[in-house]
Amino acid sequence: HWGALDAGGETWAFLGSALDQLDPAQARLLPHFLERGGVFFSELPPGVRASTTTFPRRNRLIAGASDAVLVMRAGLESGSLYTADAARAQGRPVFALPGDVWQPAAAGCNALLADGRARACTSAEAICATVGVHPGRAVPAGREGGWWEALSVEARGAYGLLDRVPRSFDEVLAGSPLSPAALTSALVELELSGLVVQHPGKRYEKV
Repeated sequence: HWGALDAGGETWAFLGSALDQLDPAQARLLPHFLERGGVFFSELPPGVRASTTTFPRRNRLIAGASDAVLVMRAGLESGSLYTADAARAQGRPVFALPGDVWQPAAAGCNALLADGRARACTSAEAICATVGVHPGRAVPAGREGGWWEALSVEARGAYGLLDRVPRSFDEVLAGSPLSPAALTSALVELELSGLVVQHPGKRYEKV
């Protein structure tokens, strides 16, 4: 989300809860997100909290609002696969980024490709051509874009402990001064900001 805003684009966040049931990390980020032109959506009535059933339902809305869906990284249990299936059901193009066959975090993408449920994504230009977009020069995201200031101190610290290689929660915790509960909240904040992806087994990676 923050990358899209830094590049001057639009981004929509579809919630797995009602708008009045944001978790603390979401509530902290909401003013910054809206101030920069981001939009929050929820189809759920007031009072409904996020659950394992609301997120898969939410994913069909993500697919419906998209011209195409790209799954960049997904394990076999990833919620992104629900989005891909919803996109196919709605007639949207679905792409997946091929991954290392030895990496569990790429198994979902590879399964989509092996089953013929997605096209292999080999370049951004291929997706742009599919949806009829002619991109200009990309604007690189940086801390000066405002997303860094929007993060809590705890989230900034947790972000500094992560890398492009997935690390387990315990590994991150060992290098952090935060309590397990505080670190969990910080990692959720980073996930909601689009800066970190969680893999099966509570392993976290910068994106």
